[in-house]
Formats: sequence, C-alpha cells, structure tokens
Amino acid sequence: MIKAGSRVKFVSDTGVGIVRSIQGNIAYVEVEDGFEIPALVSDIVEVEIEAENAAIVKIGPSDPKPAASRQTDTNDGSLKKQRATVRGLNNYGRVSLADDYEDDEPIDLSKFRRSFTAAVAETEIDPTPAPTEKAPWELTDYSVKLLFVPAEGSSDKAAENADLEAWLVNDSSYTLFYNIARREQRGDFVRTIDSGTLAADSKQKIKLYRRAELAEISTLHISLLPYKPTAFVPRAVEAFDLELHPLKFVRASAFIENDYFDTPAVEFVLASTNEAANTPVPAAPKTKPQKTTPSPHKPSTKDEEVVDLHAEEILDSTDGMASGEILKAQLARFTVALDGAVKGGASAPKRIVFIHGVGKGKLRYEIEKELRRNYPKLRYQDASFAEYGYGAIMIFLK
Repeated sequence: MIKAGSRVKFVSDTGVGIVRSIQGNIAYVEVEDGFEIPALVSDIVEVEIEAENAAIVKIGPSDPKPAASRQTDTNDGSLKKQRATVRGLNNYGRVSLADDYEDDEPIDLSKFRRSFTAAVAETEIDPTPAPTEKAPWELTDYSVKLLFVPAEGSSDKAAENADLEAWLVNDSSYTLFYNIARREQRGDFVRTIDSGTLAADSKQKIKLYRRAELAEISTLHISLLPYKPTAFVPRAVEAFDLELHPLKFVRASAFIENDYFDTPAVEFVLASTNEAANTPVPAAPKTKPQKTTPSPHKPSTKDEEVVDLHAEEILDSTDGMASGEILKAQLARFTVALDGAVKGGASAPKRIVFIHGVGKGKLRYEIEKELRRNYPKLRYQDASFAEYGYGAIMIFLK
C-alpha cells in the first residue's frame, strides 16, 4: 500500500522517488533532483526494499554514494587512509552490506580465549550436586503443633501472667482436617472448641483463653487427619487426649522461643515425623534410648506397687516400631500388671501406680478407657505429684 514515505517508481516513465504526501488520488513524489512531481496513485508502483537494505531507512535524497576509501596527500606529504564522511549510503539512504564499516584493529582471538579461560578458572564451582526436587506426592514431612502465645495487648505483662491465644500450626506439606474439643469432666463426652481444614505450612487461631480460664483447662481431645489433594503417602489418623496441667502456664521457663511467633510460647507437639525438611538423616548407631522421665522416687512396697510404662523400660529396643505398636506394648504391660494385682487376693497390694509420662496423653486416655470398660469398680486418681511428677495414675485395689 502506497503511503507517505513509500519508495515508488513511475509506470509510464523511468526514475524513482519518495512519496511526500497524498491528497485524494494524487501523490506528490520527490525525485532525485529535489523536485516534487504530482502523479496519480494508479500511475506509480511501490518499490520493494532489498533485504540487505531494510535495516536503516533515510527519508529524502542523499549525496551520491562516495568511494569506500581513498588515498589523499596530507600537508606533510604522507599518505593517510581516509574514510568517507558518509559510507554505505545509496541514493536513498540504504546501507549496503558490501559497504559495511571496517574495524581499526583486528580481534585477537587467542588473547580473548586466554582471558576467558582465566576467568572461568577463578570461578569457584561447588562440586556438590544440586538436590533433586521431589514431586508433591513424594514429600512426607509432617509436623503439627499447638502453641499458647501471649495475646495481643498483653505486652505490658509477663508471659506467665498474660492471657493466651491457642494456635494450631501445620508445619508440613499435608493439608489437615482437625477437631479440637474439651473433654467433659464426666463420661466420655467432649465439646468441640474449633474444627476445620488447615492448609499446608499455615497456622490457625483456635481460641483466646483468659488467664482465669487457664486454671480450668485439664484435657483437650484432638483429632487430626492429614491428606493431600493429589497422590500422597498416607499418614495415620490421630485421635488422642492432650493433658494441659495449669502449672504449665504459670512458669516463665515454659515459654520458649519458637519459629512461628515473635514472642515466646508454650509449645506442644501433636504429631511429627523424624524427617527434617524432608532430607534423609544418616543412620545413627542403635543404642538404648535415654529415659525422658526419672524413675519413681518411691519404690514398690507391700501396700503399693509401682509400674513404669515408659517404652524404654518395657522394651529392649523401639527401633523400627511405629507409635501405635509401642502403645499396644504399653497397654499390654498395663493389663498384665493390673490383672495380676487384682487376682493376687490377700497378698496383693492395696494400690498400684502406673507411670505413663507426660506426652500427648494417648496412653493415659487408653488406660482410663480400659478401666471404665473392664474395671468399673476400681477407683483411680492422679498419683502424687511430689513423688511421681505429673505423669502417673494411682489405682486403688482395696
């Protein structure tokens, strides 16, 4: 399509020119001598620009194309190679590949190679191969925590005196269905505090506890179901009781630094794997695990028998055992010891203490369920805090 600036030639005459303007069907074409010639649009044809000249366009005529270079005598009689003032321009300002500019100095490729090789040699290269990124269904990191954090507006109070917010933290690649309930004082009933879905690597505020309410907290019943919207490695559904002793919230030492809040918090681990950031951990020598709870200060007597249900006390090793398998072994030890004491007759002690430890409360929950189901006539209560700490239950046999 012909428009202002198009390079054209005449159909009925020789010569070429550039269209300066178009008025109606009349085009005003500027020819080489600088004159504008009116012509019908139908009497001119647009000239295609050569492929090698399409990069640079100069509107308007130019001086005749000078020689590429010439030898001239200077004032001192020496010869100097002089470049043309305008190079590589034809009559219409196009650059010809044959008239490209020349370099004053040739490129020393060997010098360039040496400098490049030296630069590469100075660059430190980490020989450690980059870890292979795993697909979403291959990620199995799983960690769920419950944190009690000083409430907003309590900055003027010490953490052990402030109101607390309960937060559920899903520090894993799994999405989480959860239900957190408060266990009623009587019966097997629980009352839901909060429930819902928690996305991977996120946290959710559960409840604000005023300082006066904290003294009434005893046991929370927690249910967790981890899953992924795509293919995934399944995790066991968790349902257990978490014992929250009031003294836990009035000790400054219980509030520790954490990765989720700027302020110290009381932290409870609800579920976890041994994987750190989904990175394999070198196998450690198999040794008997250290006891996490000291042995009871008071040994068994004629009137009172003491049974420690810690896994390291009843099993030679827990290597390769899942948490459910360990729990079954602990309950089996509890049942055998209690049946033996009940059937002991006159020689049996008056009471038996089972040390279950302070953890998620799963073992304590199963013990109480077993007592209500199979030993409804036996009375039980927390054992002495001074002698056994906060993780023991006393059962009266007589």
